[in-house]
Amino acid sequence: MSETGVREVVYGFYQALTLKNLDEIRRLFSDGALLSWGPYDFVGKERIITWASEFFELFPFISFKEKKLEVSGDSVKHEFMIAFLTAQGRKGWLPCESTYTISDGKIHQVNVKLLHGFLAVSSDEVEKVKPHPTK
Repeated sequence: MSETGVREVVYGFYQALTLKNLDEIRRLFSDGALLSWGPYDFVGKERIITWASEFFELFPFISFKEKKLEVSGDSVKHEFMIAFLTAQGRKGWLPCESTYTISDGKIHQVNVKLLHGFLAVSSDEVEKVKPHPTK
């Protein structure tokens, strides 16, 4: 697959997440694909679709800002920032690094490492937080 084609697959995945397009996610992944998102692994296209559905509920708004994308054959290293809005209305930014393996024009494996991010909250929200003992 050409470098342009590989880039289109990667960008297609993030566009599908942004637009909440499950059909496009289904099209982009191979049947036996592996998605690692942070500490969680999802094996197989249907589990990835289930993950995406739940992801859309948690984050009704999400966008991606690319920092760097390197293609080497069918392997990709991608650094980007996620901007999100939670279902509770909290905003946040999360830097990420991911690696891909593309096979026959489909995502065979993607590993997304979530780095340290932050929530943007108002001082009123901070004042509402009550300390509580940990277990």
